[in-house]
Amino acid sequence: MFTIAFLTRRVDGMTAEEFFEHYRTTHYDLASRMPGLVSYQQAPIRHGAGGWTTPESFPDYDALSIYTFTSREAADAAFASPEGRLVDEDTGKFIDWPSVLSIAADVSQRFDGSLA
Repeated sequence: MFTIAFLTRRVDGMTAEEFFEHYRTTHYDLASRMPGLVSYQQAPIRHGAGGWTTPESFPDYDALSIYTFTSREAADAAFASPEGRLVDEDTGKFIDWPSVLSIAADVSQRFDGSLA
């Protein structure tokens, strides 16, 4: 599996409420239609007392998006597809592109526990 994680923050002038409304609806719908996508996760960043580290590692960031594909080639094809281009276009509407941090990784092991 090939995973790409994006740490993002909202564009200037957008409230957190506006950001998360767009992120959870419009952007989710577009991203989930990308061909070859195995999984897509949206994770709002916890700040303050809800955070994990002290001091906070990324206090100016709003969300972490995690895309998983079967391979790097599948990810390249997905982002080059018409659906992937729509995701990129939408991203520029509410995410500050210059501040995006990304990391790509080949997942060698994965544990999926049950919450039952």
